[in-house]
Amino acid sequence: MPPTATPEDIKAYQDKVEKEEIKPHGLPPCPVCKTESSFFKIHAYRERRFLIIVDMVVTSVFCALVRFKCCGCGKTVVFHPDFSLPRKHYTRQTIMGFAERYVASEETSYEKAVLEEDGSVPEYPDAKKSLSPSTVHRWVTSLSELKETARTALDLIRQEDPGESACRVLAQLTVPGAKYKSSARLERLLGCLRLLVVGNFFTEVFRRSIFTGLARAVGFT
Repeated sequence: MPPTATPEDIKAYQDKVEKEEIKPHGLPPCPVCKTESSFFKIHAYRERRFLIIVDMVVTSVFCALVRFKCCGCGKTVVFHPDFSLPRKHYTRQTIMGFAERYVASEETSYEKAVLEEDGSVPEYPDAKKSLSPSTVHRWVTSLSELKETARTALDLIRQEDPGESACRVLAQLTVPGAKYKSSARLERLLGCLRLLVVGNFFTEVFRRSIFTGLARAVGFT
């Protein structure tokens, strides 16, 4: 099965929203006036449609995301749960999973990245459309732009374990020449690969996802 959050994951978060258990304490200080996030107040709830993959069918599940407001200047930010990435409908697990399929394998093309071992591809309910290779291409690009997230995660890894080999591994990362035609695309592929590698190290060191708390800690809202 392709990587995905589950309906149970999203329902569990929705239950927390309804019980008002989502707090702003994991958010960074206000980027405008630097007020600490502990002073933020709930401003609104925004319904978001998430796309998950169930039995190779792309399924919609809805969940409310909480928007907080800074009491100092009125700036608002959205609190994203672990399965959510800003401006994306597919869950974090799916986006990172398919991106890793592509960048981590020399032989895998974008077309092969969306294929399961039996040759099937996740399809939409009407069966007229399936997960597109171009979608994986866009996901790789989006992840490559999270440079600050990767840098902050690496700094935290160094602080926790100065002997960690993450830096050495990152320095040795390469991308097969067949995967890019320009230096700009090479840099995006390396950026995506760095984020994925740092994320794996982060999970090993802290036993939690790089996007649980950390993404919010660098203003990834």
